Amino acid sequence: MFTIFKKKKKIYEYKGVSIGETDFAVVDTELTGLNEIKDTIISIGSLKMKGKSIKMGEVFYRTVKPESFIKKDSIMVHEITPAELESCPDIGPILREYLTFVKDLIIVGHCISIDIAFLKKAIYKHLKQTYDPIAIDIFAIYNWLIQKDLLPEEFIYNKSLKDIAYSLGIEAKQLHDALSDAFVTAQVFQRLITLLGEIKIYTVDDLLNIGNPNIKLDLNLAKKQTFQF
Repeated sequence: MFTIFKKKKKIYEYKGVSIGETDFAVVDTELTGLNEIKDTIISIGSLKMKGKSIKMGEVFYRTVKPESFIKKDSIMVHEITPAELESCPDIGPILREYLTFVKDLIIVGHCISIDIAFLKKAIYKHLKQTYDPIAIDIFAIYNWLIQKDLLPEEFIYNKSLKDIAYSLGIEAKQLHDALSDAFVTAQVFQRLITLLGEIKIYTVDDLLNIGNPNIKLDLNLAKKQTFQF
């Protein structure tokens, strides 16, 4: 049986560890909507990084048969229709593949607590396993850098992945595909690590403190401002 390690033990193990020597899994999900109780996952995208380097050959992308009704707004954003998803596999086996891919790596994402909430629910429902990964939220790091005057004050109004990427000089044309979003997130993470390095923040434990996801984040305000583009 796949084992999920306890969160506290793993965080302790990262104390003093170099960011550049650490492996990460950047993760994004696409959903039928933002209601954590009623809505479900329709796709999962992930890629791996070592420090600031993106491992281009190590990617994971799956679409799954939805377990709930896909809202019209969601279809307009993701451009994935119910008919297209109907022939996709059930989510159970895909979740096993996902867990094998990410293993016990630190998870990185934009408003990642939302992705984790939906993955946690699905993994428990289908695999009867607890999913409680160590995670880093690039949105939290971005805002921390603004508060420390390392990014312009006006950047505080940037909430979406698209706006954050553009503010850092990253082109973000093809969003709302889970793998494309994960790739843009990885590029943002690269820039943020560079900025942190300029103030001599090089260790994972510092990174975890700065990028700690807000688990109580309002689901209706988060998830990459999905339905506001």
